[in-house]
Amino acid sequence: MRSPNGRILFPIYSGMAYVSGFYEGVTPRITSTRAILAVDFISNGIWRLFNNGGKEFRLYALDPAGHFVDETFQFGLDGRMNKAFEGWIRLAEVQSTNDTEVLDRHAQAVLMDWELEVDYGAVTYSFRTNGSDTPLLHYAYAHHRKILLDPVLANLTSMLAPTKGHMAGVLGDVWQMHVEMSHVAQLGFLPPAPLEESKRSALMENAVEELEWFLFAERWRGAIFRSSYYFSGKGFQKIGALCLLLEDFFGRNHSHTQSCTEILVKGFRCLYIPGEAACGGAPVGSYYESEWGGIASKEGFADAGCRTADFGNACYNDHHFHFGYFVVAGAMLLKLRPEFLADQAFRNYVETLIRDTSNPSAADAFFPRFRSFDWFDLHSWSRGVVPSYDGKDQESTSEELNLLYGIQLWGAMTEQTKVQQLGATMLALCILTVKEFFLMTSENLHHPADFVKNHVTGIFFQNKVDYATWFGSRIEYIHGIQMLPLTPALILARSPRFCKEEWYDTLSKLPLPQNDPWTSIILTGTLAMIKPEEAYQLLSNPSQYVDDGLTRVWAQYWALTAAASYELLTTQTSTRTSTRTTSATSRTATSTVSTTASTATTASTQTGTTTFISTEADDLGSTTDVPTSSSMMASTNSSLSVASSSSAREATTTTSVLSTTPPLSMSSTLEPASTTENSSSLNLSNDTEPTTPTTVVEAVSSTEVPPTVPSTSFRKRPSTSSSGAPEEVLVEPWVGGLEPPWLEPIASSITRAPEAAVPEATGKMEAEASSFAVTSRIALSMLTLLMIT
Repeated sequence: MRSPNGRILFPIYSGMAYVSGFYEGVTPRITSTRAILAVDFISNGIWRLFNNGGKEFRLYALDPAGHFVDETFQFGLDGRMNKAFEGWIRLAEVQSTNDTEVLDRHAQAVLMDWELEVDYGAVTYSFRTNGSDTPLLHYAYAHHRKILLDPVLANLTSMLAPTKGHMAGVLGDVWQMHVEMSHVAQLGFLPPAPLEESKRSALMENAVEELEWFLFAERWRGAIFRSSYYFSGKGFQKIGALCLLLEDFFGRNHSHTQSCTEILVKGFRCLYIPGEAACGGAPVGSYYESEWGGIASKEGFADAGCRTADFGNACYNDHHFHFGYFVVAGAMLLKLRPEFLADQAFRNYVETLIRDTSNPSAADAFFPRFRSFDWFDLHSWSRGVVPSYDGKDQESTSEELNLLYGIQLWGAMTEQTKVQQLGATMLALCILTVKEFFLMTSENLHHPADFVKNHVTGIFFQNKVDYATWFGSRIEYIHGIQMLPLTPALILARSPRFCKEEWYDTLSKLPLPQNDPWTSIILTGTLAMIKPEEAYQLLSNPSQYVDDGLTRVWAQYWALTAAASYELLTTQTSTRTSTRTTSATSRTATSTVSTTASTATTASTQTGTTTFISTEADDLGSTTDVPTSSSMMASTNSSLSVASSSSAREATTTTSVLSTTPPLSMSSTLEPASTTENSSSLNLSNDTEPTTPTTVVEAVSSTEVPPTVPSTSFRKRPSTSSSGAPEEVLVEPWVGGLEPPWLEPIASSITRAPEAAVPEATGKMEAEASSFAVTSRIALSMLTLLMIT
């Protein structure tokens, strides 16, 4: 925030114990939504504030070097400092009178930046402060504390977060966390428990019948070509699961298995080969959209707000749900047809989806890093680029698990160790988070007791939780959306204890009619985990409808193996393969990816450096100069990309746990209001964003016939130069699997609904990510609403 006479810098981080602002040449003023009743001087640079809501706050003033100011600086009852100021103003809410000593002792350590370091099964936060020798005080969630190595907890009353329960104060400039990896390391394509021999012949027969049904009159087209990416993706993975069962029953080279696999081959060719014949109903195609850096569906691209078409895919909503199905199905195809490892166009297509959703590489100029995965909350957020006053949200945790599981499988099938390990690590962290906050047993302490009785959270916003879905309020929807698709990864998130409570407390009381496809989801996702045989019998009834992402035989197979597989996965152990030191300062690596990643969330923003340690040159990504097909997997300084966004549909019910509004805010007395400034100039990060082509890449649908264009360069369609004359601009080749025949500028990029627009009082939003996501330019617009009056 800048004015003609000075500026204010607000570094915002999830978990921060103090709200901090660096003032230059302006007069600080503290305001409150409630009347300030008292401003008491405690000692040099320390004051106590009370408002008429019964809240007490600690107020601090530090000089630029981080020392408490002298007695000449004072605050009046109106919250205004007595003179212009240069230095830090900090506020902290006092939960208990015993907390003031801890808050005062650590007030001089101001968090300025932090580095994220990810190794197999290990995450390290290295916080950088303003140079103070005082250890940093920062809040941790419950799941942090479960995996922190030797945490030093502050003698501080816990702070209640808006939606994830109480946070505890942790002291220290480095957090080292290790998550158990032996469970996810065992995951394969099928549940690991063996199928009973007495059931095997019946399921073999059922699998063949399912295949014959799909092959007759090419009915499979109706399953995988459903216009939208979301529903088409469900169909791809549905067919892939059937093919895996046929492989298990008859072998990879059997005609049944290969006939099934050919469906996947034809389906994928319609996605990555422009002009492929007989692809009616396939998704209409995508654009490469340079403003946000990603793959945006043509469907709904020109709609205001992108609120309806394909659940907002064009506005980056739910990419980590939609594209996960194609990543998993792609890995299945490689397992069934290993020769497709040599099909670079196919690999490019799938890897583009991974880059769009989960790219960790700063060297990739085309995609942000970790578009949706929040490395502090340790799960992804949906919402895309459409703002919401309730913050970003996550609804279908199981579909996020599906993407991360798919990345792990893809890395394994393509022999890219770093890709596999990154996917596995993110998957393990996400499973931990889902079990901690989203799927609630009766002993869950992070939500109100009456809300815990629901057992699932529904739409989990940053600032509230709604026991609902975006598409309806039926209980089957709210619970079932946490159960699909059925994969071995899902088994690890749904413990028998949780499923037992969910079934007997809620789901068993529903009518669960046979003509409702959601019944098949409930039977497989919950009942099968506690009563496998009963679930199997119900699913075997020909009158039972099945979900459009399921085949009956896959539901039967799951019912017979899921519960036993949970026991196998959680009781066996494996040796961790990574070698680590216990000190973050002693870490070394021969190959690293390290850059500053800043994040803009609706209510909180994080900046930091991301480092992925590996000595192998086999990760996924592209370089900023010539990202060619052959170089995509070979660069040692590249990785993956995650895109996510949540649907812009509105929930039909609002059984909510609401957050509270911050009662105090910080500002200056400058008039007129400060002018807008790109936050990169405020030194929120010392890194710069790689230059990204300011064009839109069109991936033509299968029905379009592309012109002949050299594969090494693409031309932007003629546009008008500043002089009014048409111009043709050569741009760098773009490799992302869609193989667009031309680059086409779009007159209007993704449009935002006016009613949902966020005031741009302090900065330009450059990307939609939720944590450690994209560029060094972050959005401070919500900060304006929270802290500036």
